[in-house]
Amino acid sequence: MVKIGLIGIVAAFLALPLRKEKAEYAMAIGMIAGVLIFFYVVAEVSYVTDFINDVIKYLPVDKSYIVILFKILGITYIAEFSSNICRDAGHSSIAGQIEIFAKLSILILSIPGLKYVLDILNEFL
Repeated sequence: MVKIGLIGIVAAFLALPLRKEKAEYAMAIGMIAGVLIFFYVVAEVSYVTDFINDVIKYLPVDKSYIVILFKILGITYIAEFSSNICRDAGHSSIAGQIEIFAKLSILILSIPGLKYVLDILNEFL
């Protein structure tokens, strides 16, 4: 977390004086910092996937639901990342559209899990 914080702080301090004179350079610095943070997080995801795979071995859960969960997590992270870049570039309407599309995608992906839960509840009733 310290590395991520330092990348963000350094990028902010580098972009701050450039924002008035060379706004495109300030935006580029912000995007580069965002991409660096994104790749660092992606590299750390392997620890989470290893843990989830260990949990799957002990729980009787269909693996397809875990895959859906990871897809939903990926959608949320990518949507947040891309919408923040759009907002920083001054395109808040595009950022809003990205967020709406992400929410709809998550809703569509969650339908099989919801159906599974409803089927289980139906068996008990």
